[in-house]
Amino acid sequence: MPLLHGVLQVEVHRATDLPTTARIQAVGFMKRYVCCGMLPDLAGSVDPYLCLDVGATRRLRTRFIQGTHNPDWNEKHEVYVADEADTLKVEVKDADVVGADFLGQAVIPVAEIIGGKPWDKWLDLTDLQGKPMMGKDHTGDPVPSRVHMSILFQPVGSEDAGLKAGEVPRVYFPLRGGNRVTLYHDAVCTPGPVPGVEASGGLYSESSCWDDLYAAINDAQRFIWITGWSVWTSTQLQRTPAAAADSPTLGELLVAKAAAGVNVLMLVWDDATNNSGLHSGVMATHDQETHAYFKDTEVTCVLCPRQGGDEDSYLQKMQRGNMFTHHQKTVILDTPMPSDQVTAGPDSQAYTKRVLAFVGGLDLTNGRYDFHHHPLFDTCAEGGPHAADLYQGCIDGFDCTKPGPREPWHDIHAKVEGPAAMDVAINFMERWIKQAPKLDLHKLSSIDDHGDILLPEVLRMFASKRAQVKGRVKGHIDLRMEVIKSHDQEVELRDVPPGERWEVQLFRTIDSDSAAGFPGSSEGAFEAGLSVGKGKIVDASIHRAYINLIRRAKRYLYLENQYFLGSSHLWDSDQDSNCINLVPAEIALKICAKIKARRRRSGRARAAAAAPAPPQTLKCARRRAPRAAQAGEPFCVYVVIPMYPEGIPTSGSVQAILHYETKTRQMMYKRIAAAIEEAGLKGQAHPQDYLQFFCLGKREAEPVCELPADGEVPQVTAEGGDGWVPMANGGDLAAAAADAAAAPPGGDVARAPSRAASRRDLTTCQARATAARRFMIYVHSKLMIVDDEYVVVGSANINQRSLDGKRDSEICIGAFQSGHTLGSAGGPLPRGQVAGFRKVLWGEHVKDLPAEADDPSDVRCMRLLSRLGAENWAAYVGPDNEPLPHGHLMTYPTWCDADGNVGPLPDCEEVPDLGGKITGTKSMISRSTMALAAKSFTRVSARSGRVASRARVASRVVCAAGRPTWLPNLSPPKHLDGSLAGDFGFDPLGLGADPARLKWYAEAEKTNGRWAMMAVVGILGTELLGVQPAWWEAGAKDYGVPMAPLTAMEFLIMGFLETKRYQGFKETGTSGFINQFPFDPAGMNSKDMAVKELKNGRLAMVAFIGFAVQALVSRTGPLEGLGKHLSNPGYNITYTLTHLQDVNTY
Repeated sequence: MPLLHGVLQVEVHRATDLPTTARIQAVGFMKRYVCCGMLPDLAGSVDPYLCLDVGATRRLRTRFIQGTHNPDWNEKHEVYVADEADTLKVEVKDADVVGADFLGQAVIPVAEIIGGKPWDKWLDLTDLQGKPMMGKDHTGDPVPSRVHMSILFQPVGSEDAGLKAGEVPRVYFPLRGGNRVTLYHDAVCTPGPVPGVEASGGLYSESSCWDDLYAAINDAQRFIWITGWSVWTSTQLQRTPAAAADSPTLGELLVAKAAAGVNVLMLVWDDATNNSGLHSGVMATHDQETHAYFKDTEVTCVLCPRQGGDEDSYLQKMQRGNMFTHHQKTVILDTPMPSDQVTAGPDSQAYTKRVLAFVGGLDLTNGRYDFHHHPLFDTCAEGGPHAADLYQGCIDGFDCTKPGPREPWHDIHAKVEGPAAMDVAINFMERWIKQAPKLDLHKLSSIDDHGDILLPEVLRMFASKRAQVKGRVKGHIDLRMEVIKSHDQEVELRDVPPGERWEVQLFRTIDSDSAAGFPGSSEGAFEAGLSVGKGKIVDASIHRAYINLIRRAKRYLYLENQYFLGSSHLWDSDQDSNCINLVPAEIALKICAKIKARRRRSGRARAAAAAPAPPQTLKCARRRAPRAAQAGEPFCVYVVIPMYPEGIPTSGSVQAILHYETKTRQMMYKRIAAAIEEAGLKGQAHPQDYLQFFCLGKREAEPVCELPADGEVPQVTAEGGDGWVPMANGGDLAAAAADAAAAPPGGDVARAPSRAASRRDLTTCQARATAARRFMIYVHSKLMIVDDEYVVVGSANINQRSLDGKRDSEICIGAFQSGHTLGSAGGPLPRGQVAGFRKVLWGEHVKDLPAEADDPSDVRCMRLLSRLGAENWAAYVGPDNEPLPHGHLMTYPTWCDADGNVGPLPDCEEVPDLGGKITGTKSMISRSTMALAAKSFTRVSARSGRVASRARVASRVVCAAGRPTWLPNLSPPKHLDGSLAGDFGFDPLGLGADPARLKWYAEAEKTNGRWAMMAVVGILGTELLGVQPAWWEAGAKDYGVPMAPLTAMEFLIMGFLETKRYQGFKETGTSGFINQFPFDPAGMNSKDMAVKELKNGRLAMVAFIGFAVQALVSRTGPLEGLGKHLSNPGYNITYTLTHLQDVNTY
């Protein structure tokens, strides 16, 4: 099957004479009016849009045009492809409020477009069976339905001509010069030069992220703008020993700055699952708590849900509001300009301040504060930085009052100074204008009130009050494209040497539902670097950036990411998983191209390689592989991911994600293995010589106890030099002392006896992790380094929801130093700040940085890190509680053979201590549920039960209740305590908060369930017996009784029965019939039977709704519909799927 790898330049011109049928009109009217309770002008009309599928993967959607059979789209699209396909399929659909109707399709053979010449044709549309679709011309005569398109295919490499070095083409924000970028790994570190790591002609110097952020907020005098997935007001940015004892929390700091006149604006994602106020929400992001904290202050905090737009179907709007998030993490503020850089503005006012921005993966919330050594226990003790911030999101039922490891957190962040910081501010402005309440829109204009901030002149002009008065900006700041695309050199930093300045480009994942100011026309959107998808303007430049940078990489790639899954269209199964981002495919194809390039250059026949190699183990094969296996064009890819996604490893959602991550890795390894074999290198090279996956872990030694004289209390200390009060035996000092006293004599110093663990109850995950004194380090980074030259840092994961453009909103920067670039593939790697940061980061992971780390493209470096990682993994799962020998880096615990097959390591198929398969299990959870569950997990954020150094820091424990709930790991509302039959904690609207009303609602549910059960039996029974008319027509039949007497009789009978039932319920609190309470003639009244009755009643109510909708849409009964389906299941499923709205959720 041909591989399309490159860019499709597609122009969708128009369609003519699209078909219309009575069915399309009727179904459209019914969906709009009957199902959705609305009757727009479009009811029954055709509102066409066009889709383009490459193989079976949807890669393009146009906007829809209302009410026409002859749409003129005239849209340009740039479609990146890495797909195997024989054909391209064009499909025209009719947009609707619920679902979309099929209007026709056409097929384009790939062979017609890969010759390098433009392709331009009119296509006749057909139905699914290949029959022509017919419309009507202006005279009413039938004519073929047709569509006009143009396509130009540009293979990989051919599209690079004329590009500026380091620039990602055709994206919203241009490449900006004259910046300074500071890169951070983890929230805090010891600032200063790093011995042994050279960069830019000197020692690489580190900074501490949250300390720098704290200082920047303190220094801000004009504005502080924050976007966040989660912002916790009790977060303390400074906790080191040097911090003041009364260092304020984030909330206190922002309130104080706002009270001093600083314009503090916040956009915090609104988790819709907690809007009832009865629980903390599925993701426990503190959004309601944060909003309430700032309610009566000068801080303006806006909770913004991930809303859908007018062009979305009803299902898509529900989906976006409940499943997808605003995931950007930025802080934008003013900062003092160095005194020698102060300049005078046009009004002779000095520019004494400039814009500063923080961008990356760190949320300003609980659990993120961590060090390079990632302690597990010691820092949770009294006086330690995690005493009031014990966070654990992966242990089921974690109890913070008992010993247990915290969840270590590894992340990457960046600080940007210069013109690119203004682009981060523009992103905030666009979001504020779109998402803030109208009464708060004017607060952005405060940036114009301060003439001492150095801003790009074009932006200052369009944002000025003078422009608003003239009407150029109507009601709010209109960020026109000339503002975005222009570059003011006066804003470039002059206090950075020219060779050390950074070139920075901003990338986003966002759409017109969440950002204002996008061009309204499809032509304007294309010119602005945006795309159109069914009427929505989309900025998916993060995905575009990853693709371009991978394709242009010369020597190596290093990635850290919270997730790594995608390119499902190339998997060997589950290709319909709708995780179609191209990042994994691009990496695999880049490696394959490097392998094949060597074969093309050598031109040598490898007859020896054609002979079958003797059987040998993977270990032997890799040991014998010579360095020459990558000679000529070396290329290596290193990927660091978490051992498992945050959440309970045994849960269906985590297992499903692990399963699809395994499918992603196997797809990559199989392609690399095939390229190795094609190059004649099988037996000499292994797929893991080119691509290796790692994770991070921490294991701590048992506490060291100094044995005392008789009668004295033992002194417990800890190894590791963390500098905090130790938490011996996981925090139980008394237990550690008792263990030490019971230990047999044997010298001055001895290990705390291992039999202490044997005395504990190891039946829980928490106890097992505590006894083994180990836990994974959660990799939350979103980082890619290319050739020690270019770095990408931001909030976007390698998954569909982060890269799609219409799901989560994300933000990243791409940056490089113009004085430190890679001249040629064979030249030395750059030695600038990117290389220095990479070495410092690797130094954190492997402790002692080996000399081979100077060149990550060398296979010797790959094999050395793989060996160190394997030794660390062996120590992590070994019986001894000892620190890992080489830092934290561990090879990901799966094997890969020479053919690219992937599986779990022998004797280590499950996550240590916690359970759950390392390679995951394909879950029965729907993909829409899994999309939510990818970020849904039990969170524990609590003050330690042992000590609390700050009474004002709120303690929170969010964990699953000890009973089944309607959504796994969800804490039920307090008023649903499990005492009611059938109570699974479901009351999202809080209707039962009043105890009196709760009893009545329970009674009403039971009564409606009984009516539904009788209705279902009646509907099925009458259809089975052939009783006519059909149940939905029975009400119109003439039964020989006038309507008025019949209605009166019904009111009398039902009124009497309902009155008696209500009176009996008020007196007894139970259900009954006339004067019998409870009504139980068969003697079956029990709690177990009550639960069964409720379950069957709920099922019947859902079934009745289904019966009603089915009768409304298809005019068939349930049994008839089932029979039709079973007569040809494959066709009926295909037909149904192609006639519904294509809703991508994963």
